[in-house]
Formats: sequence, C-alpha cells, structure tokens
Amino acid sequence: MPARHDIIANQGETLNLHLSYTDSGDSVIDLSTYTAELQVRRTHYSSDKLLHLTGTTSGFGGATAGITGATGGIYLNRNAGNTGGETGGILIVAGATGTSLVPGGKHLYDLEINSNGTVTRLIEGRFECPSEVTR
Repeated sequence: MPARHDIIANQGETLNLHLSYTDSGDSVIDLSTYTAELQVRRTHYSSDKLLHLTGTTSGFGGATAGITGATGGIYLNRNAGNTGGETGGILIVAGATGTSLVPGGKHLYDLEINSNGTVTRLIEGRFECPSEVTR
C-alpha cells in the first residue's frame, strides 16, 4: 500500500522533494535496478498529464509539463542536496518552468518505481499548485 503525502508546489517555483525508501525494518533499499515515474493529473481518470517526471540512478530522466522546456526529473539513490549518493534516496525535482505550466488548483499525483517489470506505487496524494501572480 502506498504512503499518502500531499504536496504543495507553488506555481513558478522549483520543487525539490527528497524521500528515503526503506523496508518494514527501516533498512534502506538499493534502487540501482529501478526506474521511477511521477505523474500529476487533474483527476484519476484524466488522460492529460499536467506534469510528468522520470528518472534512474544515472540521473534525471526528464520532465514534461504541457510543452517542452520543463527541467528536472527523478534521481534514485541520491541525497537531498544532489551532491552524492544515498542508498534508498529518491530526489524529485521539478524546475520553475515546469511548475509554472501546471494549472493552479488541486490535482492528484503518484510516484511509481519499476524493477524488471515489477511496479510498486510508493507514494500518492494531492498535488496542490497555488497560482503565481508574478510571471
């Protein structure tokens, strides 16, 4: 069962979120064979992705948000400062351009990891994006 965590990502600001993936005994899990994907949608049934982040242990896979030019992604086995490795660390970054393209309001998201076809949803919740005034 995925953890529940609501995210507030201010429109037009860089979002940095760091998680640590552990087992039931609080031991970190090596993510070297995993890929990761985070999607934000208006509802569970929406076909449009408002924000889409991907990644691996090799680095940020990419970010899309309505148009090209969004920056960021997901880096696995990485520390919060993005300066070195951390087994079990998951660094999620959405650049200011990407968050500026997410419509203001309350949306939904989840984060899934995949290892050799076995998909695990780690976390899910609301993705609230307060609208910016300064553009």
